[in-house]
Amino acid sequence: MRKVTQIASAALVAMTMAACTSASATPSAAPASAGPSAGPSLTVYYEESAQVELVAPSGERVFFDVTDPTLISAAPTAKDILLTTHLHSDHYNQAWADAFPGQQVTNKAGEFTFGTTKVKSLDAAHDDNPILPGEATNHIFVVEFAGFKVVQLGSTGQLALTADQLAAIGSDVDLVIGPLQNVGGGDPTNSKPIDVINQIKPKLVVPSHTGLEYVQAAGKQWDALWSGKKSVTIPLAELPTRTTLLCMGSLGPSYGKILKAPEAKW
Repeated sequence: MRKVTQIASAALVAMTMAACTSASATPSAAPASAGPSAGPSLTVYYEESAQVELVAPSGERVFFDVTDPTLISAAPTAKDILLTTHLHSDHYNQAWADAFPGQQVTNKAGEFTFGTTKVKSLDAAHDDNPILPGEATNHIFVVEFAGFKVVQLGSTGQLALTADQLAAIGSDVDLVIGPLQNVGGGDPTNSKPIDVINQIKPKLVVPSHTGLEYVQAAGKQWDALWSGKKSVTIPLAELPTRTTLLCMGSLGPSYGKILKAPEAKW
């Protein structure tokens, strides 16, 4: 009986060793897929007035209309780009621009390529007077950066964009940075700045020159979100499908509360 038990035990050990050998010889199953790539994302800093900073995942940056360099996320480098729509003091800091180490376009029209970033600068008007070539009072930037298409309107005070401007801007604009307040004089309560943005049909709007009454008017036309954070990082795949106002900066939470808007999840 003892001999039979020993034989059975030996057989069991042999079977166990064979199973272990077989398992180790067979490649383990591949890990479950993490799913499709989330695609490009863009970090947006709204730093009051029309000063906005865009940061790519690579760390490269595009600055718009910097007037207070103490608000930027880090010191500029030679890889960065500075774009200035016009020379008013609430859009332009000459001393900082003169010392800027990267590429820049200041108050002029043209098409530029900086590495993988494409920039169109379009003549525009700060009011509704005719746009004279070489004497434009404002510029509109169309920037393709980090997989996103961004339009900075500066202080466009036109009652409407021209056919040439719209053709140059094109379609599928992801983000517009622009005034909700009428910066062109005349009736300051009119809705023309909102009408101008509607011509572009962006997915997201970060308002620059604005005030409560203008935010409320925009909130009647568009969906709205707000963020109390210094920056938001937005995946391209998570942009809204229809125009949405994103209130940022020091008044972002207050505007969001007044509009009864949800907080942005980014």
